[in-house]
Amino acid sequence: MGQKVRMTGMLPDDASDAELVQSCVADGRAEAFEMLMSRYQDRVYRTIGRFVRDPDQAMDLTQETFLRAWRGLGSFQGGSEFYTWLYRIARNVVTSDHRRAAARPRIVASIEARPEEGRSAAEPADLGGGPEAALLSRERQQRLVDALDMLVPDFREIILLRDVESRSYEEIAELLEIPVGTVRSRLHRARLELKARMGPLA
Repeated sequence: MGQKVRMTGMLPDDASDAELVQSCVADGRAEAFEMLMSRYQDRVYRTIGRFVRDPDQAMDLTQETFLRAWRGLGSFQGGSEFYTWLYRIARNVVTSDHRRAAARPRIVASIEARPEEGRSAAEPADLGGGPEAALLSRERQQRLVDALDMLVPDFREIILLRDVESRSYEEIAELLEIPVGTVRSRLHRARLELKARMGPLA
């Protein structure tokens, strides 16, 4: 009892993250880490892509995130979900890149509401006003992206997590390693600053 189970043979597609981590650390099976990358690479790339404008740079930072994860895999204790641990590494990678570049990271994100069925997120909603209404929608979205880009990183990140990714306060608290009360107060201040930077929408 209490002993770790060694995985042999083919790794099942439905193996848990913890089982794959164990297979990497205890058994040295690189293919287990490849499975973890397959599960989370797109998600990490999208997250990083909200903080850098260049897709190639976002991909480089995504690769660096997984390289750091591979090197530090033995430190994963399973106290949180694997993606939570991975997200924190991605944050550190973006922060390090920001410091190296000596310039604040910028955001590229589609902030509009979830797309309706049959409409891609890149397409503006049909407001019933023809081209003028569609243009206004794009202008407002660009103003929102620009205003987000001017926020301090802590405010920008918490708005993305809550209002873009629709994460719960508890999930955000775990990801950022702060109390739920701090999440609520920081989000409130971030929204106020965002509204002030955007100015009147009319």
